[in-house]
Amino acid sequence: MSETNLPTVDVSPFATGAPRSPEQDAVAAEIDRTCREIGFFLISGHGVEPQVKDAMMAAMREFFGRPDDEKLAIAIGNSPCHRGYVAIAAETLDEDTAGDLKESLDTGGEHGPDHPEVQAGIPMFGPNQWPADPAFRVAWEAYRAQAIEAAQRVQRAMARALGQDDEYLLDRPGGEVMYHLRHLHYPPQDTVHPGPDQLGCGAHTDYGTVTLLADDGVGGLQVMRRDGTWIDVAVPTDRLVVNLGDLMAIWTNDRWVSNPHRVVNPPHTDRYSMPLFVTPPFRAEISCLPSCLVPGEEPRYAKQEAGAYLMSRLDATHSYRNPLLAS
Repeated sequence: MSETNLPTVDVSPFATGAPRSPEQDAVAAEIDRTCREIGFFLISGHGVEPQVKDAMMAAMREFFGRPDDEKLAIAIGNSPCHRGYVAIAAETLDEDTAGDLKESLDTGGEHGPDHPEVQAGIPMFGPNQWPADPAFRVAWEAYRAQAIEAAQRVQRAMARALGQDDEYLLDRPGGEVMYHLRHLHYPPQDTVHPGPDQLGCGAHTDYGTVTLLADDGVGGLQVMRRDGTWIDVAVPTDRLVVNLGDLMAIWTNDRWVSNPHRVVNPPHTDRYSMPLFVTPPFRAEISCLPSCLVPGEEPRYAKQEAGAYLMSRLDATHSYRNPLLAS
């Protein structure tokens, strides 16, 4: 399988506070064209500083290198809002394969007891579980802030491409946009010994609207084109990968498709990555945008509530939420 360079889009014209410009229209058109063809692209001009990314990667490596009992002290099963450590093979993204050969630390917004969504009992809102080393949270706060700004630049460009106001995807009724930052470690193949068809991350589509991924440049990410062929993706260290999720496909009536992707553990080295998953407000209604409906065509999908869809997908893939996966 040959390695493919995805197209790169400079999203800096959509930085927070930037005035409207012809450059923005060009960026939006390029994103529309790319999302119609493959649904994956790279971004530059994202605003994530190299030293901030490097500090987060270093903190991740330190955490995943800790003893198992220390990591399991903050296991995701202890959390009422899906925050914490997920051990190797405890998640199964492809139902036709064994558990994924990766470990992760799942985080979201740090929501205290006075947060309105917490008081309302909305799932996915609450406190994070933190590694013992306080340096992790310091690195996390810096990286997460810049990654969210990058995601907002992409969402403004996407809204423009879909004929909506630039803030359309950032200002939906139903609560606040959910940003979940996941830290992933894929051990080398020669230490985990994959079974038949067992991957670091099984073939799947993401659940929300858009995902921004930073990785360490080791490789292993594979993407399915619309024609069904798999390609290896190279990610330069100064860029982020963007891909679409299922809710975006529903919003656009498959004008933009949520492409399957997977990760293969490298043979002799560790792989680290950090996806930021963007999901509309929990109670937001997702249905086909009029601008994506051809005259005479009907919507292909029923209306979805963003949070209900997200919870259904987590229930289907995590063993702590689904006893059938733990057997």
